[in-house]
Amino acid sequence: MALAYDPVRETRAPREDAPREALAPLVATLDVGVAKTVCLAARRDPVLEMHPDRPMRVLGIGVQTAPAIASGKPADFDACARAIQVSIEEAAAMAGAPIRRVVASYSGPGVASRISRGAVRLKSGAVTGRDIDAAINAAMQASPTPNLAVLHIEPLRYMVDDGEPIDDPYGLSGKTLAVEACIVTAPDAAVSALKSCVRAAGAEIEEIVAAPQAAALAVMTAEEREMGALVVDLGAGSIGLAAYAAEGLVYAETVACGGGVRMTRDLAAKLQTTFAAAERVKLHFGAVGNACDPREAVSAPKLGLDGRLEAATTLRGVIVDTLTPRLTEMLLLARQQLSRAGFSGAAGPQRAILVGGGAQMPGVRELAAEVLGMPVRLGRPHDLCGFDQYEAGPGYAASAGLLRHRFDNPQLADVEDHFAPSLAHVASMMRDTMGKAWNWLRDNF
Repeated sequence: MALAYDPVRETRAPREDAPREALAPLVATLDVGVAKTVCLAARRDPVLEMHPDRPMRVLGIGVQTAPAIASGKPADFDACARAIQVSIEEAAAMAGAPIRRVVASYSGPGVASRISRGAVRLKSGAVTGRDIDAAINAAMQASPTPNLAVLHIEPLRYMVDDGEPIDDPYGLSGKTLAVEACIVTAPDAAVSALKSCVRAAGAEIEEIVAAPQAAALAVMTAEEREMGALVVDLGAGSIGLAAYAAEGLVYAETVACGGGVRMTRDLAAKLQTTFAAAERVKLHFGAVGNACDPREAVSAPKLGLDGRLEAATTLRGVIVDTLTPRLTEMLLLARQQLSRAGFSGAAGPQRAILVGGGAQMPGVRELAAEVLGMPVRLGRPHDLCGFDQYEAGPGYAASAGLLRHRFDNPQLADVEDHFAPSLAHVASMMRDTMGKAWNWLRDNF
């Protein structure tokens, strides 16, 4: 770009007649969790997209610790909106452009999925795009979702005239088209609360994706996606599950078990200290299983007779003995839910990937492998660059997966202000008032 030099101001400025290089729109994602809120900003890079692995370069990062993690109590609406606003502003300042729209994740209670079948008659004798949309709509109508918002529709297989399942029926001749699809939903009140909170922070939501599904997009390899795998999101408030088979996403759910917050409360009761102090002890010295020396003495402040914290020590074995049973209970509950949905043994995934902040605790991977009965690895976002100050660890899987989802669905830039599912545009409109919706999320998160 041609530049004109101004000797008075001693700055370089572009001439008015100089051509300007058009930048791709800034894409922003928002992962709102119990422990932290993460905003990532990036632009489509045509050079990087020529790479076989299609890496993504993050231009802006905003991270805010959630107010709830300081006291163990649910944060109010204003505090949550403020954390979202600050994280968005941080990412925007780093990226050098304002952020007005985001793709958000939902990790709260009530995420569920089901396999639904729908069929339509072919009007022209050959399958068209309109027929495929009609079949997906028929699958939606076959399983009504009162008081639920549809987050995602994953077509798994198509059948023409009840023939063999196929991946793409477009152009095939026949009389009927049937589809089996995995439909992921969340409580409409919770989705409304999330949307209202983001709007109060000064932004709008383009789309909402279930957090475990988003995390899977960031950490699963092509081989794991083809063979099938289970993603376990160890969050602060719940455990998220997303099971994949060769056809795609076949199961998604969040298990409301308290997550890391419940573990911190157990530790606070054991050490006779505050929630915030127990959280710091857990972050610095927490471990499960046989991942540490149980005889090691560590600093663990406790409440004194005057109600104030005073210096004290404890053995790491005490911490391990407190955290291990609770995490084992949570993983057993997750395995039970997976089995109840019909995805256990040979019919279920044969390996698992751990993501979320809780996945980084020493000994978690080994304990998860023992409880789930399958090989387990830690999931870190791959093909992601630009984290100069923050490590792209398991805790950033959901936000990184939202970026991948957004880049793979560029039509989301044209989504209207009101949220609707990307495939069928059939999610119900969010009618709950902001206060009523937030109260539901606060009481159930």
